[in-house]
Amino acid sequence: MQHRLRHAFPLRGGMRWTLRRMQRASAEEITAYQERRLRALLWWAARRSPFYQEWFASSGMDPASIRTLADLPRLPLLERHHLMHEPDRFRAYPRRLMWSAHSSGTSGRVVTVYRTPGSSAFELAALQRQWGWFGIPHRPRSLLLRSHDPDPHRTGALTRQVPGARQLVVSSYRLDPGRLPDLLEEIREFDPQVVEGWPSSITLLAGLLRDAGQELPVTAVITSSEVMTTRQTALMRAVFGGPVVDHYGQTERVSMAGSCEAGGYHQFPDYGITELLPVPGRTDTWEIVGTPLHNWGFPLFRYRTGDEVGPAPADPCPCGRTFPLLGHIDGRVEDTFTATDGRPLPLPHTVIKNLIGLREVQIAQLAPGRFEFRLVPTDTTDLTAVQEQARKNVDTYFGPGQTVTFQILDHIPREPSGKLRAAVRTPDD
Repeated sequence: MQHRLRHAFPLRGGMRWTLRRMQRASAEEITAYQERRLRALLWWAARRSPFYQEWFASSGMDPASIRTLADLPRLPLLERHHLMHEPDRFRAYPRRLMWSAHSSGTSGRVVTVYRTPGSSAFELAALQRQWGWFGIPHRPRSLLLRSHDPDPHRTGALTRQVPGARQLVVSSYRLDPGRLPDLLEEIREFDPQVVEGWPSSITLLAGLLRDAGQELPVTAVITSSEVMTTRQTALMRAVFGGPVVDHYGQTERVSMAGSCEAGGYHQFPDYGITELLPVPGRTDTWEIVGTPLHNWGFPLFRYRTGDEVGPAPADPCPCGRTFPLLGHIDGRVEDTFTATDGRPLPLPHTVIKNLIGLREVQIAQLAPGRFEFRLVPTDTTDLTAVQEQARKNVDTYFGPGQTVTFQILDHIPREPSGKLRAAVRTPDD
């Protein structure tokens, strides 16, 4: 349903026209566009979003007084806890006109957000614009490798075609040498133009193909959600042939950036306003703070993503676009788990992303096929429901036959950096 809404949204043509125009705009024109959108969204949020209605009333600030990017810091910074405990207070549309999404990122603190058909269509149009820089068609036949269960209604299914989306879905958790011949036959029959998904999942498939002496030429490899290593990028290019097209975003959809054909990594300023706030104690690192300019149903301003970047290149990008360059994004590196039967399980935090109602949660691998959920409940948490959902997630994504245990804590230990990791390997000695 969401795929059809994104492609059939009635204003999609106007969105694409605006995005094409903005990629040729000057820095001054981009700033003017951002400020127009910011003023309109603030006016709307101040009238329709309970959170901002209350904030403007209690602060005594007139939303009309925030007119330029220089005024933006007068608004409060939003933290993850706002979307963990009171997401509905940000809604400016009735819930029936939107759909919810959940994610823990890599932090172990599950947030809830809402998306509208318009915001989803705008996001797709922004991505399609980036794909066009590499010669990728607007609706390519895509081999999609993320966490999806190929088809729960077909026992042993390796793939699933998504009606209307031109996608062949392959589960990231069913990639192993024994399945490769049948899987490759289905993939070649589909004849993908691009491979799309998590770098860790795409690398797993690329490694299997390389070891089997196979290649799968495509127009491009589209990646997101993880930091890539040089070795991963080289393997993808060797097996799939096309360039690697990466983009950065979040479940909260507050900021977007991506690679260009000239090797730069650009902010997409018509998608959202990106602030880079200095990280205390570090002179060369900044935190990404985003203000989206497209989601009228769930307005957010100055949301702290927790993602950090290094210095941006000093020279302009050879591509000629005035979109600001972004430095190297630090984080989103996650251990791969191992199933009972030896299968690799990339981005295992997927099994906790819908465990809502908790203060904190972490999934730990104690041994291959042995997993422990570490839960920090609130006073209102339904632990029975949470544990049932957790077992269901493991069966769905990791496969049956895994051992699952639970530990109830009042606090989950942090890394030396102070961060909470959503997924860890802690051998049970």
